[in-house]
Amino acid sequence: MKLRHYETMFLLHPELNNEARDDAVEKFSSIITEDGGQIINIDQWPLRKLAYKVQKQTHGYYVVFDFGAKASTIHELTRNFRLDERVMKFITTKLSDEFNAEKAAGKYAESKEADEGQKAAEAQEETSSEGKEE
Repeated sequence: MKLRHYETMFLLHPELNNEARDDAVEKFSSIITEDGGQIINIDQWPLRKLAYKVQKQTHGYYVVFDFGAKASTIHELTRNFRLDERVMKFITTKLSDEFNAEKAAGKYAESKEADEGQKAAEAQEETSSEGKEE
């Protein structure tokens, strides 16, 4: 069975410590890889204020997985999200019916290079504007 390209975002409870968050990420990533899937990127966000309360919480930790997997893997991942009390909310989106790991990984490499270039340009602009003020 062929792999499809998915993105999953889930929200972890704000009272979790680093170890518990890492354990949750490891649990869900192992579900994907044990069933033959490939994870391209795992993006863990710092504590964020939510736009609205979720399970009476105003803050949470977002985690984003970009991966290739079979449809059966998505069913198992969804089942585990529902059973795990650390997860407050989740969503999985199918990005494409075809999964090409090299192409997707290249997209992340390009976006990281662009982000680094933009940060460097902003830092350069700050230093040049500080010199003008003096």
